[in-house]
Amino acid sequence: MKTRSKDNRILGIPPTRPNLDDIDLRPVSISDRAAIRRLVLDPEQEQFAGFVDAIFDDLQNSRHPDLEHPFAIVALGMRIGFFILREKQALPDWAPRGVITMHSFRICRTHQGKGYGRAASDLAIAWVRHNRSDVRQLMLAVNTRNVLAKTVYLKSGFIDTGAIFRGPIGDQHILSFEIQR
Repeated sequence: MKTRSKDNRILGIPPTRPNLDDIDLRPVSISDRAAIRRLVLDPEQEQFAGFVDAIFDDLQNSRHPDLEHPFAIVALGMRIGFFILREKQALPDWAPRGVITMHSFRICRTHQGKGYGRAASDLAIAWVRHNRSDVRQLMLAVNTRNVLAKTVYLKSGFIDTGAIFRGPIGDQHILSFEIQR
């Protein structure tokens, strides 16, 4: 008999990657703030992903709301994560023109370690590929102290560009994913 851990994974065997058919992206509006606030992270992760109220305040006050695309990551009908894609005039200073950037990525702590982060990255890439045929790169910045997140992004096919950006809470590695057509 195999022993199962609290999160129902078989001990000693890495979790398999979720089936993308079971995961979806759904657009988020300002009115979804409370639902996204329920996606709890450990305190050390929250500083890297951003505080939900600050994220939604920024979205609400955006000068380019049509260029910022917040998404809920939904698995089996439940919101388990969140991120924002930004383009054109909404890009951060570190991003070159013509790319899309990903921000505020979070997977609720009860759903971490199950492959949802990697699957959600795949869905973000698929969204860019399908909706922005002229865009060839998805980029993001990850704090140098956020080793776990950087590892997930690298396993998802992102490449460390070697560039470092000085962010509000420390240095950030700039990662890039080349979108194949």
